[in-house]
Amino acid sequence: TLDLYGSAFGSQKIAFRLNGSYEKANSFRENVSSERVYINPSLLFKVTKKTDLLLEGDYLKDTRSADFGIGAINYTIPDLPRERFIGVAWSRYRIEQKTANATLTHQFSPAWQLRATGAYRQYASDLFANQRPNGNGQVIKADGTWVRGLQRSATDETYYLGQVDLTGKFSTDFVGHQILVGADADRYDTKTTAYKALSVYDTVNVFNPGRYRARTDIPELALNTLTSAPIRRVGVYAQDLLSLARKLKVLVGLRYSYQQTESNVLTYADGKTTSSALFDGAFTPRFGLVYQPVKTTALFASYSNSFTLNTGVDIAGAALPPSFLNQYELGVKNELLNGRLTANVTAYQIVNSNLAQTSLENGNTNSNIKELAGEVTSRGLEIDLASKPYRGLSLAAGYSLNETRYTLSNIYIEGSLLRYNPAHTANGSLYYAFQSKALRGFNLGLTALYTGDRQAGRSTRLTVKNDAYRLIPIAGFTQVDASAGYASARFSLRVKVANLGNALSYYVHDDNSVNPIAPRNFSATAAYRF
Repeated sequence: TLDLYGSAFGSQKIAFRLNGSYEKANSFRENVSSERVYINPSLLFKVTKKTDLLLEGDYLKDTRSADFGIGAINYTIPDLPRERFIGVAWSRYRIEQKTANATLTHQFSPAWQLRATGAYRQYASDLFANQRPNGNGQVIKADGTWVRGLQRSATDETYYLGQVDLTGKFSTDFVGHQILVGADADRYDTKTTAYKALSVYDTVNVFNPGRYRARTDIPELALNTLTSAPIRRVGVYAQDLLSLARKLKVLVGLRYSYQQTESNVLTYADGKTTSSALFDGAFTPRFGLVYQPVKTTALFASYSNSFTLNTGVDIAGAALPPSFLNQYELGVKNELLNGRLTANVTAYQIVNSNLAQTSLENGNTNSNIKELAGEVTSRGLEIDLASKPYRGLSLAAGYSLNETRYTLSNIYIEGSLLRYNPAHTANGSLYYAFQSKALRGFNLGLTALYTGDRQAGRSTRLTVKNDAYRLIPIAGFTQVDASAGYASARFSLRVKVANLGNALSYYVHDDNSVNPIAPRNFSATAAYRF
């Protein structure tokens, strides 16, 4: 990694910063590797005493093996070594992203500010690999035999954004105001190329890799469809934070958004193009209330409604309508023990009017092809604690309770839980920097993360009689990491042991992506500042 910053050309009005990193790595998984390049330059111009111009960019290139894990057999996770890789050896997943941002800020006075932002992003991906286990109609059999197929898809996305907003502070009678007014416009241009899948490439056995001779050649796949899905959106918004009294603040806001979504699907076999378009507009409000009965305690409540665009297309290639999110929050923030302990509690409910998620129809694995699963409601509670009981020691802990269910759906059972979301998660961390003269600069750290029981696999569908889809229960696990380090004015060194207890669990999606977590591993990081 590299991080350079300072004044440019010896000028007091121009500052620069350059972050960069290069990473090349193997994995605990056999035949899995990755290579990553990242560059993030920025320039800050002091145009006048009241005007700044910030130019930022970044470039990312990431090439890695496509690893869909160990698969599942009849909705059960097989007993395989966590390092076992069952994909084709030559698989690849490539990502390249370029972004540029310009932000002009002008300070009219200490109370009034104008900001204008322009942004550009180009994103391209290319996936060429085996189809996911159980994703091509060829399930992994009980004896481990699996007929592998091949898939390929590519995405090219361009994004433009323009935004202008004005912020200001003023008073009317006994009411203080902090206002924000603005407008924005953005545009997504997404092109997705789908290739014809190869349903039979070779045969392997996931329990006994030596039973069959795996193919290593890379065949050409024919082009299938090209989907162009431009999305254009404009919006205007205004909000005001009113200070009604020393202890009471109220936030009110309103936004209007208009969106045009198109889909054009070219089928290479016959050269025909099918098109569809949607036009949507909506007002979305937000409200908030903060009451501070004493200096160390704040009570808050909020409501927001948002108009969320859904990128991608449905299984027929048609554009997706937007979703509406209604979010409610209620909580309290506390500072206790003269600031040595902070304790925050938040309860929330989020209702998504129509959840867009990857469609599993016809063995689809293209994340750009989606289904609208219906209304989903998420309810939860979050608790955060942080303390510095004495010099050098920092403690933090958190707990989250979440329940996410389908509350209105014509595809899935109403009231059934959404997959992947654990009901309980918790975390804790301890950091100590030695204070004695002999050990000054040395520090120790310990973190623990608990992820509770969750469901993977496939939710039962109402649209299919005697549906074979089933869920996969995943047991909770705790991962503990420990670290030790030393830091001086110019040099720092840190060593870390991750997954200290060598816990075994899985990140699971559907029944075709079952990825073991990394086993106990060691790392060391050294840095020098000059």
